[in-house]
Amino acid sequence: MRTSHLALQRRIENEKLKITDEELFASGAFSGYLSDMAEAATKRYRRKAHACCIWNENPDAYIAYTDNRKICVNAANSITQSFPTRKLRADSLVGIVGHEIGHILFTDFQMRDIYGASLKAGRMYPAEPADLTTKERIYLSELQQVYYDDDEMAIMALVKAALHVNNILEDVYIEARMIDAFPGVYRTGILLNSLRQVELIPSITAQQESGYHEYAIVLNLLLQYCRTGDVNNLGGYTGPYLNALYDCIPTIDEALYNDDARERYTATNILVIKLWPYIKQLIEKFEEEIRNGKTTEEVLDELEKQTSSGGSIPSGNTKPVRCKKFHHDPHKAAEDQEAIQQVVDYETGRLALEKTDSFEGGDGGSVTTDQDYAGAGYASSASDIVRILNQVAEEKTYRLLDEELTDELQAESDKIRYGNAHEGVDITIRRMSVVPQNLIMQYQQVAPPIMLLSKRLQKEVLAVLKERREGGKQTGLLIGHRLDARAVVRDDGRPFYKKRLPQEKADIAVALLVDESGSMASNDRITTARAAALVLYDFCRSLGLPVIVYGHSTGYDDVELYAYAEFDSIDGRDKYRIMDMSARGGNRDGAALRFVAERLSQRDEETRILILISDGQPADTGYYGTAAEADLRGIKREYTNKGILMFAAAIGDDKPNIQRIYKDGFLDITDLHKLPYNLTHLISQYIK
Repeated sequence: MRTSHLALQRRIENEKLKITDEELFASGAFSGYLSDMAEAATKRYRRKAHACCIWNENPDAYIAYTDNRKICVNAANSITQSFPTRKLRADSLVGIVGHEIGHILFTDFQMRDIYGASLKAGRMYPAEPADLTTKERIYLSELQQVYYDDDEMAIMALVKAALHVNNILEDVYIEARMIDAFPGVYRTGILLNSLRQVELIPSITAQQESGYHEYAIVLNLLLQYCRTGDVNNLGGYTGPYLNALYDCIPTIDEALYNDDARERYTATNILVIKLWPYIKQLIEKFEEEIRNGKTTEEVLDELEKQTSSGGSIPSGNTKPVRCKKFHHDPHKAAEDQEAIQQVVDYETGRLALEKTDSFEGGDGGSVTTDQDYAGAGYASSASDIVRILNQVAEEKTYRLLDEELTDELQAESDKIRYGNAHEGVDITIRRMSVVPQNLIMQYQQVAPPIMLLSKRLQKEVLAVLKERREGGKQTGLLIGHRLDARAVVRDDGRPFYKKRLPQEKADIAVALLVDESGSMASNDRITTARAAALVLYDFCRSLGLPVIVYGHSTGYDDVELYAYAEFDSIDGRDKYRIMDMSARGGNRDGAALRFVAERLSQRDEETRILILISDGQPADTGYYGTAAEADLRGIKREYTNKGILMFAAAIGDDKPNIQRIYKDGFLDITDLHKLPYNLTHLISQYIK
């Protein structure tokens, strides 16, 4: 299969049009892009984090989480997928990563653990609130009664509610820190997600009609106010929920942007007391559901669906990084929101961002959408996505072409008559269409010395190839059509000469077939064979010689051929595929040898060389001993008559048997470490 550069580019462009969000955002390229950004952001503070992106369309799946080192983002989350363009969806995912980085850098995880453990034990950290109103003291007394009663379920619900409230405060704080520290693409993404998250919360009336728990309604109001200073009240609701939020606003405003995390935990304690009537109802609902047969997880999940506080609660064990004192500028924050507001549904009658004295009911309202928003704050975000989209399209195209190549090889194998010795044996062609990253990393570790040996061997033949490319005059011939007048006087009987036409490259094609039977694991045989394959492959490719590299073994009832390097491979990753060469099962040499010899015989090059690396005789069910040897001798004779030069490099203890089979093609590799040099030197002799 040969694909022209123009045809390849056309296929890549066609694939770009068909790339789905899942293929793009769940690709290794996009995860790499997010990781590069995460590492750059955290390295500034001597922390290290990397990111990955997955695709999970389950509506109950998490949005994102971090364990303080790794950030995992679900690209199929509802917030991201609510944006109308792919560019905005990409910005949203960057914003989610930015949010998790905010936790890594600015959340005090140790203090959070202390707070949760203290509340579970019945103590409010850092201290029990003072200066409470009479009503609040009553609420606190009722709250403490939960611990006096040692009600385990109630305590669990109370701790869950308190951490939920604190997470809202913490999320808004760390996002403000991130926007201040990274005013580019993270700012854009964080603000997009923040506003869209609020927009997706139903109005108070809609929540009531949908049967939301009262605690969930109040918590959603709390979230809306903390993020935007506004609430979704298109239905014109007036009542206790708004009164509860208004009562909480002074506490929120005082602690929300404070650098001291203890202030937010103090505020959390006050808010829990103020919202106690709703938390009390939550506890009662919680216990009722448990009595009715629901599990704790089911009850918590149901509550989670009704609240919109965002991703999973982060975990870690670090203190916040040391950095400059943070000052939140409400006017700058308002400008930021105004700059991003165009991308979300605009809602009339919003509450001002500053503290107000009362809530006023609106006269209805309308919702409009501007889907032409072009982004803000980071000029390269669109080009980043185009670049990644191109990369994903290229990788997909190469994968599809390799799958087509594997199908063609299998079809080619099906046409070959393998002979009676292999009747009823299936031949399976295996070729990796996608090269795993671990093979690339392994190759990079071993490449320097291997490439050095290849380059040294190339120098031996470069002068010969240069002469061939330039052409010239060959003198001192016994016979010919051209007489060299100056040679006549020598009277040596060689007066003729001929002109050599320029040649672009050596007219040689090479095939390497490696025995991958289980015995190759002994004494580093497969390791040395792999190194020889890498050197030979680089040598041939660098000199423009067509080369294929195959491995062979046997499975349960078939011959398995591993196509590591192909004549028509176009993705440039065959050198990485060779790293997969391994000791596997048995070896049915005849079928593998015939397949590779047939591939080579179809080449037009004048010189065609097939090298087999093996450590012993054939050994497979029904294929061994003198009958197997006779099959191999017949294959060698057949393809030698077709012009194939066949050599067998014997590297094990079975050399006499291999020599008996291949005779003049036998290569005795006494020193295993010289195998890469010996094979490459063999090719060099034919070039010269």
